[in-house]
Amino acid sequence: MTNNNLLQILAMLDDGSGGGGGGAPSGNVVDIGGEVTKNNFFGFTCIGQLLSNGVSAAFIFSGIAFFAFFVWAGVDWLTSGGDKTKVESAQKRISSALIGLTIVASSYAVYMVVLDFFGINLDTLCTDNPLGA
Repeated sequence: MTNNNLLQILAMLDDGSGGGGGGAPSGNVVDIGGEVTKNNFFGFTCIGQLLSNGVSAAFIFSGIAFFAFFVWAGVDWLTSGGDKTKVESAQKRISSALIGLTIVASSYAVYMVVLDFFGINLDTLCTDNPLGA
């Protein structure tokens, strides 16, 4: 919720009479839940924005997971002390992390190709003129 929406809600709650003194309600009843959800949905005015941000968050999370697994495998390899099973385990973890990164990168490429193929521009999806015509 933006500060402007909050100020509008507070202005509707106070009828200007000072609230009846002592913090008593002014007599105006306002559906705060309706006012909050009327203009946006958890800070998003469009389901396209929610979807786009969700996909972006998933890609960021997968990048962080790749980095964590890659570093974990590197530390395991460095601390293996020459133990063949620990080295092989670290190598498998590095291979798995790289395969996961490849899958995520290819899914991002498919996501972008699908958006381009269907002519979807997520920036203008929820405007008054979504087709840009």
